[in-house]
Amino acid sequence: REKRKTFPNRDEEDIPDDDEIQVDNDRESEKRMKWYYFRLNAFLEEAKGDTVDKFVFDEVAFFDPRNTTASHFYFVEPEDQRGINCRFGMRGIVAENHYDLSRNMIAILGGERRYIIAHPAQCSKMGLYPAQHPSGRHSSFDWSNPSDWDVHPEFRTAEVNEVVLHASDVLYLPTSWFHYISNLS
Repeated sequence: REKRKTFPNRDEEDIPDDDEIQVDNDRESEKRMKWYYFRLNAFLEEAKGDTVDKFVFDEVAFFDPRNTTASHFYFVEPEDQRGINCRFGMRGIVAENHYDLSRNMIAILGGERRYIIAHPAQCSKMGLYPAQHPSGRHSSFDWSNPSDWDVHPEFRTAEVNEVVLHASDVLYLPTSWFHYISNLS
C-alpha cells in the first residue's frame, strides 16, 4: 500500500484511513457491476414454435403484420416490417448519434430518455464516419464532450431538437433521422 500523504492545514482525522478507502473502492466496484444494457431483437421470420421471437410478437401483437387488424394502425407498409428491437439500460447509458435506414417507433416503458434528433438535411454537420466505415451511419465524435466539437466545428451550427421522453411516451422517428440517446433514469 502507498504511504499516506500529508496534507497541509488538515487535521489528521480528515484524512481517510485505509479501511475507509477500501469501503469506497468496494462501493465503486459494486456500482460498476450494476451497470447494464440489454437488447432483445425479435424477427418476424423467426417468430414460430417456442422461440423468443414468437413470444415477443405474441406479447405485442399490434406490431405483427400477420395481425392485419391491429398492425395497419402502426405500419404504413406492414409487409416491410423488419422486427422489434427492445433495449433496456440503466441511467447513464448512451447511444451515440446515428441514423437508421428504417422508421422507428420508440415507446418508453419506464424511466426517462433524452433524445437529441436532427433532420437528414443536417447530415453535413454531423461529422459522420466515411460511408465505407463499419460505423458509417454514426458520428465520429462524442457529442457529450464539447472539446471534441473542435474537430468538427460544423456541428456547432447543426439544427437539432431535444425531447425528454417519459414512461408511456411514444416518439415516431422517420427513416434517416439522426438521434442521440441518453438514459436519464
